[in-house]
Amino acid sequence: MNSSGTWALPFPRRYLSRKNGAFLLLPGLGTALALFFFLPSASAQKTKAATQGTTVSSIGGGNWEVTREIQEATDAGLAYLAKTQNPEGYWAGHVGYKINNSYQPTMRGAAHVGVTALAAMAFMACGELPQKGKYGKVVAKAIDFLAAHTEENGYITLNGTRMYSHAFATLALAEVYGMTRDRRVHKALQRSIDLIVQSQNREGGWRYKPFAQQSDMSITVCQVMALRAARNAGIRVPKSVIEKAVRYVRSSARQPRSFRGRRRFSPRFGNGVFAYQRRAEARATFPLTAAGVTILYGAGVYNDPLISRGLDYMSSEVRRFNNRWAGHYFFFYGNYYAVQAFFFAGGRRWKKYFDSVQRLLRSLQEPNGSWACDIGPGSNFGTAVATLILAIPYRYLPIIQR
Repeated sequence: MNSSGTWALPFPRRYLSRKNGAFLLLPGLGTALALFFFLPSASAQKTKAATQGTTVSSIGGGNWEVTREIQEATDAGLAYLAKTQNPEGYWAGHVGYKINNSYQPTMRGAAHVGVTALAAMAFMACGELPQKGKYGKVVAKAIDFLAAHTEENGYITLNGTRMYSHAFATLALAEVYGMTRDRRVHKALQRSIDLIVQSQNREGGWRYKPFAQQSDMSITVCQVMALRAARNAGIRVPKSVIEKAVRYVRSSARQPRSFRGRRRFSPRFGNGVFAYQRRAEARATFPLTAAGVTILYGAGVYNDPLISRGLDYMSSEVRRFNNRWAGHYFFFYGNYYAVQAFFFAGGRRWKKYFDSVQRLLRSLQEPNGSWACDIGPGSNFGTAVATLILAIPYRYLPIIQR
């Protein structure tokens, strides 16, 4: 905790380094601006990497080649999203909610705050910024849309979208503000962060709507990553909010028990490490475990034994999970957090995971550049998340730092 009482992440004090002509990392809040002003253009850097075998350093150790195939897949994803953006700046999607393993739309093909935020981040993850680069106008219109639909109390919502979408929108605004210092974005961002802080409940988490009394892991991870991005951008985040979230995550961890000589859980509730809620009968799955690990990393916790347990479980389960849910919104949501968890972890786990998921995603991409999401918000959602996952090695988003 610093003198102002705000949350301070224990980031290592690394300075700008250079490898194969690319500047990689600056300390503190200068990272985003340094990447934008001192790097070659996104398209030029990616093209050089793909054609000359340039590698991009990952924070977890080891190097990753930005292959021509990955560049082509992300380029096609962005081209599709650019075509499907509404002139008002949003992307449409089915607004709805989960029912068991299905998705119940309440509005079909509506302006969707969460999908718009994820699509905007997909462009930023590939090096695009408002009014900068090939898709600068696309990103600018999306950010304008999100800022315009921030209510007076800070809630970013439209057509019945809930706290999932609010957190994704807040994260997008935080990433933009960190890279541009746009004052209008700052105003909307500050209000949206204040709402997240005020909505944290006694358990230490968040639920579907602001000020809910219960919590769940899938929504809590979205809020924590938005808080982290805002903190990276210089927005005040009370340290106590993060401490309470970490306690909630740890209290949601499933404790293995002995059963016929094997450590396991009831198949009815899943074998994952982190559970949906703090109840004995709550399910513990691959996406929820990815969420738990990502929260801990996002809160600046790197050495908790729960992280190692979570990564071990995810490594053993990822193929089964992806084979079962490919194309389902479970698949996109689960891998959205899994890619962050493995990336922060680095090492062999990251290499094995990313090699597998990028091959699978490229095999699922449609000829028009999209990714289908038949059960969930729709193809704009699937395309935005898939592009984000594949763009991780580019390391343009400030949130992809340790």
